[in-house]
Amino acid sequence: MRQSLNSFSVSVHPGELRFSAAHFITFDDTCENLHGHNFHVRVDVNGDNNSDGFVVDFVQLTRYAAEICDTLHDRILLPGSSAEVNLERRHGMIEVNSHGKRFNFPDENCAVLPIANTTAELLAYYIADSLIARLQSNNALGRAVEVQVAVEEADQQWGVYRRWVGAEQ
Repeated sequence: MRQSLNSFSVSVHPGELRFSAAHFITFDDTCENLHGHNFHVRVDVNGDNNSDGFVVDFVQLTRYAAEICDTLHDRILLPGSSAEVNLERRHGMIEVNSHGKRFNFPDENCAVLPIANTTAELLAYYIADSLIARLQSNNALGRAVEVQVAVEEADQQWGVYRRWVGAEQ
């Protein structure tokens, strides 16, 4: 079966799709200083309309995305799958070592994410992956074929991740 060239899209980026967090990234054998951002998130879902005339329910989409953002809000974002960042938990603290820098944070202040670096692109990947799993587990993905999540780290600087979720055609 051939994929239709016609499709619909739903976009959400209301005020609650944001989070404030601290992070650092590693690159070129260095570790940035710890710093913070007010991140903003946009979610786009493309696909065919269902019998009710929509791709996915705006309310569910926004609620699930906001719940994911809430888990990142007021946290220190740490890469749990990095070859360049060593995390060690002990006595309620997380010790972070990377390229000669060492940080110690209370465990409850951190979000250890299953990503290799806390770049805007990989944060978009993490949010999209979590959102798709939540939509699928609640049978709320509808007739969507693609989900795109964009994370704005600084004014007009977005990291974007796009995933095909439609059935093979």
